[in-house]
Amino acid sequence: MPASSRTGSLDVRIREARAEDASALLALWAASGLRPSVTDTPEHLRRLVERVPDLLLVAESDGGVVGSVLGGWDHWRGHIYRLAVHPAARRGGVGRRLAAEIERRLRARGARRIYALASSQAGLAFWASVGYERSGDTAYVRTLPA
Repeated sequence: MPASSRTGSLDVRIREARAEDASALLALWAASGLRPSVTDTPEHLRRLVERVPDLLLVAESDGGVVGSVLGGWDHWRGHIYRLAVHPAARRGGVGRRLAAEIERRLRARGARRIYALASSQAGLAFWASVGYERSGDTAYVRTLPA
């Protein structure tokens, strides 16, 4: 996939996130309606970029972050978290490009099955539109003290 191509009316470039993207990512996630998480801090994002720089991707247009996706690999299966596209950039293929690129990277690590996290009706519809099926699994979460 080319690093930069025209997506809808936007000229979008997908790249690996950098530490200095932390504030822009947090703003994107808030604008996109993603539920805040205890790990949504600039410090945590900078550490994440240091540890797995190839699995936190941003979509950039005109120097600004308009989309992001976070992948996870546990050596058993791939995971996709935090796929977000700014409302002004939606319906132009940005989400599809981010999903395809993170899927390609997870597959290169050995993933044969990928789980995508969706926390809204729009997210459910998006993942179905790119070929994912609801698994029926129920996830539980526990927030640990800092």
